[in-house]
Amino acid sequence: MAYVLHTAMANDKAVLHRDRCLEVPTNVTHQDHWTGVWQEIINKEQAYEALDLSPAKYKIKCSVCKP
Repeated sequence: MAYVLHTAMANDKAVLHRDRCLEVPTNVTHQDHWTGVWQEIINKEQAYEALDLSPAKYKIKCSVCKP
């Protein structure tokens, strides 16, 4: 199972999702300042580390898919 980290610097928030979450777009390579960056991460440890190292002020785990 892969994970997806969504970092949106416009609202200073990073959200960790599972790859099959409803909130994850089909094209995870899309990025801009307002919608943010979507990064696909292969394993759980790297996903949690990426969330911790994110420059965003608010670091959240998705409430829909609960990674």
